[in-house]
Amino acid sequence: MNQYELLKLPWEIQLSLASGYAAYVVAYTGLRDRQRTIDIAFISLVFSVVATSILALTTGVLGPLASSALAFVGSVIAGVAWRKLGRGLVLSALRKADVTWADDEPSALATLSGNTKHRVSQVAVLLDDGSWLCCEDTSQFKDSPFGPLQLGPNGDIALYVTTIVPAEGEARNQSTLQDARYGDRLTYVPASRIKQITFRHLPKASRSLPVVAESSVRSRPEQAEPSAAQ
Repeated sequence: MNQYELLKLPWEIQLSLASGYAAYVVAYTGLRDRQRTIDIAFISLVFSVVATSILALTTGVLGPLASSALAFVGSVIAGVAWRKLGRGLVLSALRKADVTWADDEPSALATLSGNTKHRVSQVAVLLDDGSWLCCEDTSQFKDSPFGPLQLGPNGDIALYVTTIVPAEGEARNQSTLQDARYGDRLTYVPASRIKQITFRHLPKASRSLPVVAESSVRSRPEQAEPSAAQ
């Protein structure tokens, strides 16, 4: 069936399919490039059931226009709920039941890039020349554009570099990183330059980096690596 044949379907079916796909887009944002066409089709159909159910229950009461809007919004909300709660609960249940420990992601990097449960508190990037680019406290940039960092699916990263540690030499704090007039300076690092990325994550209950935790992270740096990399 091509797109022209789809347009000939009853409007209820078109609405359900469109709502299901919209819910899929929301639920799998950042993950869609790793899915097959058949996965996209059937996941969208699952979400379209929500729209179909809402239409069946509300059209006679609210009328076609209001019920259509409610069906679309309901499907999108279902997508948000699946991404925020449902997917994690299902994977957690499978792990606890020793069914599988896989998270259905193609790589550990994909898991990290899709993480929204644990806040990143520090990040450090080791470049191919032996130097480190560090963000010692990401909470300073939680309200910055694209902040506090962007981790690409191919291994590239964009971060606010607070400290640069050369392969040989002293660490240099970036005093001009934040500017009241021009904003915060974001640094993009392509995957080809990266040898290693290290993260620190806060527990789920923590929403900001406590002063005590920050001081313990910075204490007693080992070798020449910055605290975010230890």
